[in-house]
Amino acid sequence: MALELTAAGESEILAAALRAYLSETRFAFTGLTGKEATLCITRAVAEWAKASGWRSRWEAPMRYIDPPRQMNGGCRIYWSPPWSAYLDLRLVRKEGPPVAVEIDREDDSTAVDKLRDEALRGRPALWIRWHGALRAELPAGVARLHLPTRSSRSPVRYSLTPVTSAAAIALGKAVTPEARADALHRDQQRIAEEKHAAALPRGLGPIRC
Repeated sequence: MALELTAAGESEILAAALRAYLSETRFAFTGLTGKEATLCITRAVAEWAKASGWRSRWEAPMRYIDPPRQMNGGCRIYWSPPWSAYLDLRLVRKEGPPVAVEIDREDDSTAVDKLRDEALRGRPALWIRWHGALRAELPAGVARLHLPTRSSRSPVRYSLTPVTSAAAIALGKAVTPEARADALHRDQQRIAEEKHAAALPRGLGPIRC
């Protein structure tokens, strides 16, 4: 089966370029809370994008490829997963598709699902994982840059020594043309179902009591 290497390869190239930038700027931090550390890393990625001549969109909206299902939560009916989600960053380039970026302290997040769908759409996908063990399997087309941090106790604070060229990069398999075509087909179906759900009478949609 022939493989389409472009998207997966570009994700890896971009992860390596980001690692080189963080190494050259000796990116590091000390004594930050989890929220502060995530924000610090996000700003560093945005600065790398700016240095590359790209624009950064924070909390950029995206859509999952597969439509959600209506779930019954007692007196509340809701969509799971929701119709839309947000990427930590979307890097908009003059040439080439935008780059999807997620930044997380742990694997327990929706980052894998969001980046998987963006990669299936033909967009480079970067997952910046800091702290904690790496357990999640990477989807096709997604590159992960690991930034290992140290933590203190009571209160919990995180520190990162200057990033080096040895920071680990992992990559999922290449996205096949068949997987890309199937994803685009399912994406069109999801768009149609979203329009149908939006047209439902209010009483038939998700409700709360």
